[in-house]
Amino acid sequence: MKLQYPLTALILSLFIFAQSNAQNLLQVKKNEFVNQSEKSIQAYDKIKEALSLYEKDFQNASACLALLSEAYAINKENAELNYNMGLCHLMSDSKDMARDYLIKAYQLNANVSEDLFFLIGLAHQYEGNFLKAIKMFKQNIEIAIAAKGNKKREFIALCEKHISECKNAMLLTSQPVKQKLQALGGEINSNCNDLNPIESDDMLYFSSQRVGNKKVEKAYYSPMNTQKVKQLSLSFGKEMNQAIVSIPERKSYIFYSGLDGDGDVILVHKKAGKYLPTESLGFINEPSSREASACIAGKELYFVSNRKGGYGECDIYYCTKKQDGTWTEARNMGRDINTQYDEADVFVSPDGKELYFSSKGHNSMGGYDIFKCTRLGNGSWSIPENLGAGVNSAYHEIQYFKSKTGKEYLASDRKGGMGGFDIYQIEEIMETPIVENKTSEPENAMPQKIHGKEIHTYTQELIDEIVPEQVYRVQILACKKEASAEQLYQVYQGKSLIEHHEINGWHKYAIGKFNNYHDAANFRDICGVEGAFVVLFRDGSQLKLSDL
Repeated sequence: MKLQYPLTALILSLFIFAQSNAQNLLQVKKNEFVNQSEKSIQAYDKIKEALSLYEKDFQNASACLALLSEAYAINKENAELNYNMGLCHLMSDSKDMARDYLIKAYQLNANVSEDLFFLIGLAHQYEGNFLKAIKMFKQNIEIAIAAKGNKKREFIALCEKHISECKNAMLLTSQPVKQKLQALGGEINSNCNDLNPIESDDMLYFSSQRVGNKKVEKAYYSPMNTQKVKQLSLSFGKEMNQAIVSIPERKSYIFYSGLDGDGDVILVHKKAGKYLPTESLGFINEPSSREASACIAGKELYFVSNRKGGYGECDIYYCTKKQDGTWTEARNMGRDINTQYDEADVFVSPDGKELYFSSKGHNSMGGYDIFKCTRLGNGSWSIPENLGAGVNSAYHEIQYFKSKTGKEYLASDRKGGMGGFDIYQIEEIMETPIVENKTSEPENAMPQKIHGKEIHTYTQELIDEIVPEQVYRVQILACKKEASAEQLYQVYQGKSLIEHHEINGWHKYAIGKFNNYHDAANFRDICGVEGAFVVLFRDGSQLKLSDL
């Protein structure tokens, strides 16, 4: 996927909450950190330097960690510093180290930040502890609603999205794992972002941010038999991204070129050793939008764009070639494929029978997952299918490619790589998973070991039992004595059923029943009751904050 600096949005999308909560790292009070020693003063200067660096660009999180770690060696008992350490780990390649810092921040000061439980939940999600993650996301929703803050709609929606991802992951990890990822060796992967794997003519082409301006991608190639890497020499877009996204035919390449949120796809032909851009794809590029990925399969052209009129941030569009050689106008692929979230990185097999793409929607396990559609008899596409837990994870899986010989590749920023995004090949698993006969928490979920890692087996019914849905209602009245029908009518003259609950000596009256905060808040705004607010219920009882 190519956005802004191509990968900025991948990170930014995880932290939409920053718009409403913590724009930057938390300030550390000098009088709570510095003592009489000179070392503590020097350490506090490191904190200030890290805060300034992060404020300039949150992609500096790794550099901030180095500074914060120096301060942490002097004083480990500061809640804000522990929070900052945890947040920077989540924003870096060391996500698995975030949880302990965030939990310690809670232990030192439970109110250190309004998004603390969300961050702890995110750390659990990356670690595969999906039930714990759900608990944390739900707890942060409760805190946000208790604050009665209408400005927190986006944050609550983000928590709800992560809860859905964790439920998807519980189901997908319960299914037999038939594939696994193997990182490519040699010089192909680096400690920078390595992306867009494409195999063609015994070469592996890819994009990387390994040299120069590390926020800009350049195109590379490697002979399959050596895995030695060389950079393509291109005459266009030298100060911008030169990301190779597709090779529709021999000596014909599609590049993405752009910077800072803009960009177009360009068809390039190789002649006499030179790569020459053409204007033949100019018709899909719009000046007010970003066209980021494109793939030609026979007489069909598929591409990704954030143009107006889509269902989410980026959607997948397609054109077909007419008899005169021109292309039809671009058409959105529709709601079955595009979602309210982000779709990216479209790839269609050369025979036109398989379509793959990255998406944050559908039943994603977290971040971007790879989905597959197959061509139906009437020419339409099947409903997208998640490639499963052997391929996808709570991290990002993007930029799927299948070669003519059936080799499958993708890029992922999962734990265990060399840094940032690495390029992996998908391999088939031959052996049968071993199912153990012991039980573990929760008692009615059967654990199994797949390649040495214990997981639990869930069904949708079991997940619904373990993780009951939270119900949002709109509270219109609370009083010590039970209200009469006349009193209730004075408060609310609408047609919705008024439900009565007695909670801790209070008679509380609520209307509506919604599965998400957004719908409940909209109903609250139009119900005609001044002072009405959204509350959470489960099993007929209003929820209260539980312990960590």
